[in-house]
Amino acid sequence: VTFDDDGMLGGLTVSSFCSLSMEPPLVLVCIDNGVASHDAIARAGTFGVSICAVDQGQLAWDFANPKQDKQALLEATPHSLADGGAPLLDDCVATMTCSVVAAHEAGDHTIYVGQIESGVVDESREPLAYCRSGLGSFTPA
Repeated sequence: VTFDDDGMLGGLTVSSFCSLSMEPPLVLVCIDNGVASHDAIARAGTFGVSICAVDQGQLAWDFANPKQDKQALLEATPHSLADGGAPLLDDCVATMTCSVVAAHEAGDHTIYVGQIESGVVDESREPLAYCRSGLGSFTPA
């Protein structure tokens, strides 16, 4: 999940992201209240989602690392800027830009509901999956 907080670009890897509604197209993302990105997304009012491909595991770990300078990481990572300013990472399985339409406090996280404003899917790429604290590929049952 990425954002542009008044010119300060940032992002983080999230473990909770899912579709919420088809009409209107909504997704949700859960952000820890204690991370800097939490308030930045609230201020920005928009966010980007880049669903990594299976060969982008290190990138996912880098964005998950709280010690990593996320602005420097974004500067070093090929990306484009969406109309709302949120960075979208290159070579991902899917990218989308979202407007925050609701925020719900839930324990130590906030559930941000985003309305999808635009999106792209590359069906030739295999998505990165997260399971049991590890990253890898997904095999349907």
